[in-house]
Amino acid sequence: MNVKRFLVSVLSFALCTGQLSSFAANAEYPNNVTSYGTAAIADTAEVTAQANIHSVKGTSQEAAINALGDINNDKFIDANDASLILKAYAKISNNMSSGLTFEQANAADVNTDHHIDSIDASCILSYYSYVSTNGTLSLENFLKADKLSATTTTTTAAPVTTTTTAVSTTVSKTTTAVSTSKTSSTSKATTTSTASSTTTTKAVTTTSTAVSTTTTAAPVVSIVSAPPTSTTTVTSSSTTTTAVTTTAVPTSTTILTAATTSYQDPYKVQGIKLSKTEMTLTVGDGGGISYVTMLPLTVTDYRDIWSCSDERVAIVDNEGWIFPLAEGNCIVTVQSINNPAVKAEIKVTVKDPNKVTSMKLSKYNMSIPIGGGDIAYVTMLPSNATNKKETWKSSDTSIATVDPSGWVSGVSEGTCTITVTSKSNPDVKATINVIVTNPKKVREIKLSKYEMDLAVGGKDIAYVTMLPLTAENTEEVWTSSNPAIASVDEYGNIKGIAPGKCVISVISKANPNIKADISVTVHSGSVVTSSSTTTSSTTTTTTTTTLTSTTTTSTTTTTSTTSTATTTVTQSEHLVQTINGATYIDGILVVNKTYSLPENFSATALNPLALGSFNKLAEDAAKLGLKIQCSSGFRSYATQKAIYNNYVASDGQAAADTYSARPGHSEHQTGLAIDVNSISNDFLGTPECEWLAKNAHKYGFIIRYPKGKEAITGYRYEPWHIRYLGVDTATAVYNSGLCLEEYLDIDSYYR
Repeated sequence: MNVKRFLVSVLSFALCTGQLSSFAANAEYPNNVTSYGTAAIADTAEVTAQANIHSVKGTSQEAAINALGDINNDKFIDANDASLILKAYAKISNNMSSGLTFEQANAADVNTDHHIDSIDASCILSYYSYVSTNGTLSLENFLKADKLSATTTTTTAAPVTTTTTAVSTTVSKTTTAVSTSKTSSTSKATTTSTASSTTTTKAVTTTSTAVSTTTTAAPVVSIVSAPPTSTTTVTSSSTTTTAVTTTAVPTSTTILTAATTSYQDPYKVQGIKLSKTEMTLTVGDGGGISYVTMLPLTVTDYRDIWSCSDERVAIVDNEGWIFPLAEGNCIVTVQSINNPAVKAEIKVTVKDPNKVTSMKLSKYNMSIPIGGGDIAYVTMLPSNATNKKETWKSSDTSIATVDPSGWVSGVSEGTCTITVTSKSNPDVKATINVIVTNPKKVREIKLSKYEMDLAVGGKDIAYVTMLPLTAENTEEVWTSSNPAIASVDEYGNIKGIAPGKCVISVISKANPNIKADISVTVHSGSVVTSSSTTTSSTTTTTTTTTLTSTTTTSTTTTTSTTSTATTTVTQSEHLVQTINGATYIDGILVVNKTYSLPENFSATALNPLALGSFNKLAEDAAKLGLKIQCSSGFRSYATQKAIYNNYVASDGQAAADTYSARPGHSEHQTGLAIDVNSISNDFLGTPECEWLAKNAHKYGFIIRYPKGKEAITGYRYEPWHIRYLGVDTATAVYNSGLCLEEYLDIDSYYR
C-alpha cells in the first residue's frame, strides 16, 4: 500500500477535522537534535544507531516490548498507537516535551526518519487498515512493500543516450520530503522494459555542509511520456547543485517532488455541532437543550460558555439548558473556551399559552357631554390568560381624558380616540371613537311629525324637541321653501295656501347647523289622511266628513278594497283629526270631558320626550333648592276606571266629576300628563307651586287646569297637574293667558 497516496484521507480520519500546520508536518528538531521525550540524542551517529534498533525488533504484532509501531505496548498496532503519536507530535510542535519514553519514541518513529510526526501516525493507520482487511505482512514488510510500489520505470522507446549536467535547484525547508542520509535501491522496484535497464548516479553537493552524498530513488515517482531522455531531480533541505549522468534510458521522465501539506492542531476546537439549531418552547414547561459536539473529535478541552440575547424571553444555564420566561424570540449562543472564535447559535421561540391574544369591548363608539363620562368594558382573550391588566390612553387629552380603570371624561367639544392596550402583550389593543358634546348647545331637533297633508286654508303643527334637554338656548326659527304653497309662523303653525308641495324647516337659533324638515302637501278642497287601513274581501265604505263653522257636508263613497278610520275637520281655523278614536286638534292630542280615548289606546308609559323634559325641570328646580317630583304619571284605562269608581263610591258621581276624569277621559292615559308632589291642596302656596306656575312652559308643560278656568276645563284648579305640549306650544298657551280649551276653541263637558 502506498502510504503517501492515502495520507490526506488517513489524516482526516485520525484528526476528525482541520489540517495541521506546515511546521507540524515535519516536527524537525533544532540544532540536529532529535528529542523523544525524556531522552535526547546529540549527534547524527547516535541517531542512526538508535534508529537501527528497529532492525532487531520482531516482525509480528506480538514481538518484543515496544515493537515498531506498538507505542502503548498492548501487542497491537492500531489507531490508539496513531493517537499517541499525534499527541506527542502536537506537544513537540509547541516546543514541549513529547511525553514518550525512549522505548516508545523508538517505536513511534515508524518510517525511521528520526522525526515523530503525522507521517508516522499515517503509516500506522494505513497498516491498521491493512490488517483489519486480513492483511498478513508485518509492519516492516508492509512499509517495504509500500516503498517498492513507489519506484516505477516505464520504457517503450529506442535506445538513445542523453547526457544532462549542471542542474541547480533551490528548495525551501517546508518542501523537504527526503533526508540525504537515506539510501534507496532502485533494483528492488519492478521494472518493465523493452530496451535496457537504467543506472543513474547522482553527485549531490550540499553548500551548507560541503558533504558529497550519492543517492538513488525517491519516495514519490511521477512518470511522464517524453523524448528519449531520463532526468532525475532530488531535492534536499538546502540549496544544492545536482550533476546528472544518464546512460541508455528508454523514453521516460522521472521527477521526484516533495509533498507540501498544511495541518491544524488536532486538539484545538475548530467547530461546534449542535443537535438543534432552532427551538420552540412554551412558558411554564421544563425548557429544552441542544446537545453540543466539539470538533474535531480529537479535542480534549470541551468547556463552553452559554449566553442569551434577551433574558426577558429565556435564560440558559452553564450546562446549556434553556428556560422559557416570556413570549418572544431570542438567540442562545454557545462559545468554545478552548477557541473563543468558534461559536454556534440556537434560534429560540417562546410561546405563552396564557398570554392575551385579543380583546373585545362593550362599545367602540361613545358620545359624552363636557363634564360627563362613560366607560367601555374590556374582555381579554383567551379567558385563561393570567395577566389581563390593561393600559388606557387618549389621543387628545384636551378633548377627553381616561383613567386607569377606563372611565372616559369629556373636557371640551370635539372628537378623539381612546386606546386600550394589553399590558402582557402590547401588540393587542382596541380603540374607542369618542365624541364630546356641549350639553348647553343644541345638537339635534326631533319633531312629532315629519309629513303633513293640508287643505287649502287648513292648519297643522309639529311639536319640536331640542336636544339635549340641557341646551340653554332652545329658540327656533321656522322657514318655508315656498310660502305661496304653505306658510309657517314663528311658533311653527303651518297653513295651507295653495295646492302643491313644499318643505317647512325648523332651525336651532343657537346652532344654525342643526335643523329638521317637514314635507308638506297642500290639496284643494277636503283632505283625507289615512292612519290605519284594513283590507276586506267585501264592499266597504269610506266616509269623509268636512266640517266648517257654517255647514256640514257628508259624502259617502262606495269602494271595493279599503276603509279608513280618520276624520279630518276644519273648524274655524283649527285642523281637527280623529285617528283611531283619538282626537288631534292642530296636531295636539286632546283629552277632556268632550274628547275621549279608546280603551285600547297605544300608550303604555310616560312619553319619552315628556319624561326627559320633566327630569330637566326637576333638575333645574333642585339647583334652586326646590323639590319637584312625579307622584303620578301614566295610567291605563283600567287603572283610571278603578280610581274614578272609588271616588264615585266615596263622594258621589257629581262631586267626583269635578276632580276625577271618567275612564277614557283622563289625560294620564296619553302618557303626556304628570301630577307632582302631594296632589292635594297642601301643594298650594308652596315655593314649588309658585315656581312651577311661572316656569313650566319653559320645559314644554302647561298648568292644565288653571285657577279661574274651572267652568271651561270642567275641573277644579289643580296646580300640581301639568301637561306636555312642547316648549313652543306651551309658551304660546302660557303667553296667551288662556287654558287649552280656549286656545283650541273647544269645550269640555260630558255629552
